[in-house]
Amino acid sequence: MTARTSAFSRDPKGSAFLEFGAPLQIHCESTKERDHEETGQTGGSACRRTSSRRGMTLVEVLVASVLLGVGVAGLIFSATLGMRNQQRSEQRMAALYLAQEKLAAIEVVGPRFWSLAEPSRGTETRGNVAFEWSVQIEAMTEGELFDVKAEVSWLGPGGGGEVELETLLNDYEAAAMTAAGQDERESPVEANRPPAD
Repeated sequence: MTARTSAFSRDPKGSAFLEFGAPLQIHCESTKERDHEETGQTGGSACRRTSSRRGMTLVEVLVASVLLGVGVAGLIFSATLGMRNQQRSEQRMAALYLAQEKLAAIEVVGPRFWSLAEPSRGTETRGNVAFEWSVQIEAMTEGELFDVKAEVSWLGPGGGGEVELETLLNDYEAAAMTAAGQDERESPVEANRPPAD
């Protein structure tokens, strides 16, 4: 069989190459042994052409698509989880700041006056989350010490939670005013100093 000389070139190993494409391998094998084994007759030789180009099969494309889809889904899930955790930590920090503000306000006014004049619970909105706070003040049996608890709870888009801070505060100013019947208050710093012996 004659091949066009303009379309093919041959190298010393017997491989034919298209001038504009991939190499075309020509494999010739003797059919003598094969025919003898099958029919007992001898035959000639058979040649077949195979291309060294290899494309992707449908199964390979499907497997690659599934692997890519699983990887992308995992990335989206981890990004969503990270954003949700960040939102929860921001809400927890806002609740802690609110509880610290309430404890500081009680320390400035004094636990005894706070329990008489200020509300023990309320709601504050920070950002897009409503925080409910409550304050519990209990007098201790020794001296002018008060056990003060500030609790803050919330329910937001990223979930809810609750924080609680507790401290001991003294109220020497209230004791001094009660004992002496004073109407004029000292500064909170001076009032919260222990009495000199």
